[in-house]
Amino acid sequence: MKRLLTLMLAGLVAELCFGQGYRMEIGAMGGGSFYMGDANTKMFNDMRPSYSLLLRYNLNRRFTLKADVGVAGIAGTTEGKEGTFLHGETLNFDRKLIDGSIAMEFNFYEFGAPSYAPGASRVSPYILLGAGAVCYKTDKTKAAFCMPIGLGLKYKFADRFNLGLDLTYRMSLADDLDYATGSQFQLIDPQGIASSWNKNKDSYFVLKFYLSYDFMYIGSICYR
Repeated sequence: MKRLLTLMLAGLVAELCFGQGYRMEIGAMGGGSFYMGDANTKMFNDMRPSYSLLLRYNLNRRFTLKADVGVAGIAGTTEGKEGTFLHGETLNFDRKLIDGSIAMEFNFYEFGAPSYAPGASRVSPYILLGAGAVCYKTDKTKAAFCMPIGLGLKYKFADRFNLGLDLTYRMSLADDLDYATGSQFQLIDPQGIASSWNKNKDSYFVLKFYLSYDFMYIGSICYR
């Protein structure tokens, strides 16, 4: 009888305490990026390769802190639009940016493996907002503040592996991401009218797929 009771108790504990979780994710992201500013106003125009490393700290199944650092390419031209700028001329640029940010993600569903966390969803859309910096080179190396605003979709295809698609708008406080080496004409206040610190700045979009792996096991959680 004692042995039977022990087995029943063990079975009950196993039934209730099967919710497991992992605190962090590490992964890689890859895709494309494109510039938005005076020389381009069309989405997905002149895309360049973009790639980065990803690190997530899962506060719970709804909120996640995400850090990423990587390279984004941008390019643009004023060809065919010279007449829209004061003393304008044809200008072309193509450069790489090094950027990094920390953002808060909000999952619309409680994201996780149902076998680890009952009631969790393997698929969830999310939104994000954060802060970061972008480094770039004109005639010298520069850095500027940027603010990522984005949305995405994540899918847990295995208990510790995740796939996702992430689209982020990175609004910067720089106005020379479109600097053209060797040109007298630049797209810094191209209409000849000075603007306020947060107006007419350059920005870029980053569209990337990612694969991540869960780690830092946080143990089982009992459910009733």
